[in-house]
Amino acid sequence: MSSKPLAGLAVCATLMISGPAGAQYMPHLDPNLYMFTVMNMTSGPNTCMTGLPLPDKEIAEAREPAPLVMQRYFAAAQSGSSRLGAFRQSGKAAWSHAGKTVLLPAIDAAVDPLAASGNRLEAEPLRFFRSGNFESAHGQWAVMDANGAVAGVYDAQFRRQSGVWLLQSLTVLGADEPVEPAMQYCLKPGDVTEHRMTSAQTSIDYHTKEIGKSEAKLAKEQAALARAEAALAAKPGGASQVEAVRRAKAAVERREKMLADSRKALEDAHEFKANSARDKAEIAALTGPARDALRIRGFETTSDREAAEKRAKEKAEKEAEKAAREGR
Repeated sequence: MSSKPLAGLAVCATLMISGPAGAQYMPHLDPNLYMFTVMNMTSGPNTCMTGLPLPDKEIAEAREPAPLVMQRYFAAAQSGSSRLGAFRQSGKAAWSHAGKTVLLPAIDAAVDPLAASGNRLEAEPLRFFRSGNFESAHGQWAVMDANGAVAGVYDAQFRRQSGVWLLQSLTVLGADEPVEPAMQYCLKPGDVTEHRMTSAQTSIDYHTKEIGKSEAKLAKEQAALARAEAALAAKPGGASQVEAVRRAKAAVERREKMLADSRKALEDAHEFKANSARDKAEIAALTGPARDALRIRGFETTSDREAAEKRAKEKAEKEAEKAAREGR
């Protein structure tokens, strides 16, 4: 098999569907078939860059202990005791506020304005995602003041230490500071969103180039067919002439099929890029001051909802088919 079709497929495979945390899909391809294509042709970062969410049990492994870690940090910050127990004991563990970052062990000396008396940390995160490579997690928590308004947001990143999830970094965002809703990511927050845009453009560039090549080759093959047909007309019934026409027609038909497929792939790539740009705009529209952060809870892009609806419909259809087979 030629390596060029595989190369094109590998490029297309980066335009992946994902689950509830930022779903995307290629409109004319079956999601399950597409997923297998991606898993078979890419690996490591290339696979998780598609934004494919982890199984629920893998997400829960990180999500369940995270609120306790945050409550441990907040209680320590409010009481003035050491907060270091909530952090990984790593030289890279960091605490940030107002553009300034401190590392262990200086975190205890940093003043946390959200830990003021009367404030409380919401028990559940506004948003929470585990990275596609399983290595980290990203969550956002609202801190409420005594009047029930949002005083600010904690933007937290977690990693494991000896199997225990702890804070790797914590960014303290005051009421006026912008909060971008956390989304599914691969290696670091935000990478999947950008990858979708760049991979879509890569696919557009690839298929545009392939279409140009195929059109040039098709013109040559059509010319060859015309010559073969002329030769057959000059010698009707000639065995070699008949075979030449058959082969030339087959070549033209194959090329036309390849060209049609490339044009469809290009159309899908453009649509995927447009959808990715729309999703990016929706994320930007939800990015705003921390005081409004409650609105990012449960936020889904339009593609998230479309993909969820598609999966729900497919599941219902399969269940109906199964019930019909069983005679229920």
